[in-house]
Amino acid sequence: MRIAGEDLDANLQDSTDRVLPTVEMLGDAAVMLRWEGVSEKHLESIVPAVWRLICELQLSGVRDVIPGFESVTVCFNPRQCRAVELAELLLLRVRSCQTAGSALGRELRISVRFSREDSPDLEDVSRLAGLSVRDCIGLLAGCRFRVRMIGFSPGFPYLSGLPECLRIPRLATPRRTVPAGSFAIAAGQAGIYPQCSPGGWRLLGRTEQRLFDASREPPSLLRVGDLVRIDPCGPLVSEVSGGAGQ
Repeated sequence: MRIAGEDLDANLQDSTDRVLPTVEMLGDAAVMLRWEGVSEKHLESIVPAVWRLICELQLSGVRDVIPGFESVTVCFNPRQCRAVELAELLLLRVRSCQTAGSALGRELRISVRFSREDSPDLEDVSRLAGLSVRDCIGLLAGCRFRVRMIGFSPGFPYLSGLPECLRIPRLATPRRTVPAGSFAIAAGQAGIYPQCSPGGWRLLGRTEQRLFDASREPPSLLRVGDLVRIDPCGPLVSEVSGGAGQ
């Protein structure tokens, strides 16, 4: 249910701020802020910034803050919070966040091994993209991936930033087993499988870095808003570059 405009403070509903989110109730214990009709570039920055801001506020009664591709959902205890009052406070904070601007996350580099064993779909992806294997690896190395969400399995990052030619569909038949650490792409996104699991994404390489460790704090290596770049290594890099990529 979308909270009606008349239920919110009129000062928060003026039309001068084009990037204020809509506010929707999800049951009686969650409020979702959703940005509609804004650019992908803006979503990449505002969603992580608002998610971090709300987390840092540590509002009384708020149980969880969940970022999505175009939304931030705030779960709360209805005995401690009124939905309309919480929505007004969130919109006020979002406005100040967007006015002042907010730095994005960290920049991390992840070593990805390209080999016959670790890259079973690399040749097919290169062919579908109209690229040589060398150019495909080089293109991936030049990407600046943004962590948009963590989900599917613990620590799995959904990464935006793929070039148009690599926006290739999922496999028609998913694999029963995808090795942990597999770097993969599907439908305009990249990702890294933290655990061994079934999966339908196209496997291009593999990293030895642990993306999720329950004994670590925080357990997930990556966070929403982080910038990720890959450092290619492995036999295929040597083959296509005469040893220059090692």
